[in-house]
Amino acid sequence: MGDAVGWIAQYAAQRGLRYEPDADERWLRAWEPYTTLKTPTGYEHALYATGSGGSLTLARFSVPTEVMSPSGGVAQVDAAAWICIAQDVRIEATAAMTNDPGRIFAENIDLIAMKRRPTGDPVFDRTFATFAPTANDLALAVTPSLRKLLLSWNVPVHAELRKGGFVVAPVSLGADPTSLSWLAHAAHVFGDKACKRAG
Repeated sequence: MGDAVGWIAQYAAQRGLRYEPDADERWLRAWEPYTTLKTPTGYEHALYATGSGGSLTLARFSVPTEVMSPSGGVAQVDAAAWICIAQDVRIEATAAMTNDPGRIFAENIDLIAMKRRPTGDPVFDRTFATFAPTANDLALAVTPSLRKLLLSWNVPVHAELRKGGFVVAPVSLGADPTSLSWLAHAAHVFGDKACKRAG
């Protein structure tokens, strides 16, 4: 059971969001499994917003990881990061992208079932591994505008688009008001860029 965190509660109140310290995981678990992220052991501190085109959930998720204990042995602990899950009726195609080279949150790239596909953008393809079921999904989902946005963030991120929604997990953001504000803004921009078609 998660206890309320004052600054998260204040952030939610200022922005008209519903805050659940102990998140109802049924909605969040419905999006699993993720393509490039490990399956979380849990979610907490969820913030919810709804609008005419869908809904937005921001939450902390955790995965197990091993660290060196003070005694010199190995201990298993939970590592946590922010995740954004959005229902967005504008999203039409399926794809996933990540530039996270770490082993804490990232699924082993050899275990990802979806086919890895180059976008044809050499700068993006050097930085991100991109996955899509078809070449058409790749073209529809991973737009030039979206690639430019993801590169501009310059943070380890997992991003996934599905028909009717998307997931964004910038796994290096801290548990602080600045990071939460950044994610909330980034989620809105990501949704807009993911729907922008090349003309």
